[in-house]
Formats: sequence, structure tokens, C-alpha cells
Amino acid sequence: MQFIQMMDETALFFFQSIRLDVLTAFFSIFIKLEFWYVVAVVLSIYSFIRTKTFRAPVVSYFLAWNGAITCFSFLKGYFHRPRPFLAIKGIISAIPMPHGYSFPSGHATMAAAIAIVLAYHFPKARYFVVSLGLLAGISRVYFGVHYPSDVLAGWILGTIVGVLSLWGEKIILAINRSPKG
Repeated sequence: MQFIQMMDETALFFFQSIRLDVLTAFFSIFIKLEFWYVVAVVLSIYSFIRTKTFRAPVVSYFLAWNGAITCFSFLKGYFHRPRPFLAIKGIISAIPMPHGYSFPSGHATMAAAIAIVLAYHFPKARYFVVSLGLLAGISRVYFGVHYPSDVLAGWILGTIVGVLSLWGEKIILAINRSPKG
């Protein structure tokens, strides 16, 4: 556990040492979770323009969004890990002080869950949305509000939630298509 803490602190100090206005502006894109609504809408519109068919991952998106919030909220309440800027002398948050606990990263959980869903529904954009999910997690370390291990746990949790959301979508759509009798 000490090794993980040492790696977390090393990464946090590294990112703090490279903070530049241009990087801060770039990573600020990922601060609001609503960013993922915009990505989903843009992909849906782009897909419609290209294929003339409307594909919106509404069911799996809803399941991923709510599943991610439920999972990371539960785990944050269970682990009670303080945020790095509160626990490590010299780490400064580069954004207004977020509230709540640190583990796992809610942003990384949400980003991974939604990226999985969008990558499945828009396979031509999969590298793009997965890259956005990775950048969303990295932004949390860059801003000093999460440990890298929080982000890694969030990505793992989000991936599980995303895959389960796609599975749940298949079940819900199959039930809705079955003959009523």
C-alpha cells in the first residue's frame, strides 16, 4: 500500500509541476460531467447526417449514467478517502475545492461508463470517445483533486458499469420486442 501511495504522490507532484494556462484550459473541458451529454448528442447528430438513420444510445446511456453515480457514490461513502489536496502537504487544487471523498473518482467512473456505451453505439468514434474518457481521468490528477489510484479504480468501475449497461440495454430491448400475449 505504501508503494501505491508513493506512486500517487509522485504523479500528483509531477502534474502540479507542469501546470500551464493552456493545459489548465484544455483539461477544464472535462470538469463538468454534462460534457458527456454534449458528446452523445454530437455523435448522434453526426451519425444521423452520415447514415440518415437516428441512433441514440438512450437506454444504455441512462443505465451507465445512473449506474456510475450509484456505484461511485456508494464506494466514496464506504472508503472515506480524503482528497489529495487535503491529505498531502504541498498539493494544491487547481479548481474550486470539490467536496466529498476521493476514492473512486466519480469523473473517471462516469467517463469510462459513458465512453464504453458510446464506443459500442458509434464504433467509428470509439478511439475518440475512449481517448476523451482517459483525458477526463487524467484531468482529475492534473487538477490535484484525485489520486491516480482513484482514477484507475474509477476507470475499472466505469468499464464494468458500461458493459453491464449495454447488457441491460439488450435485455430491456428484447423484453420490449417480445410478443405480448
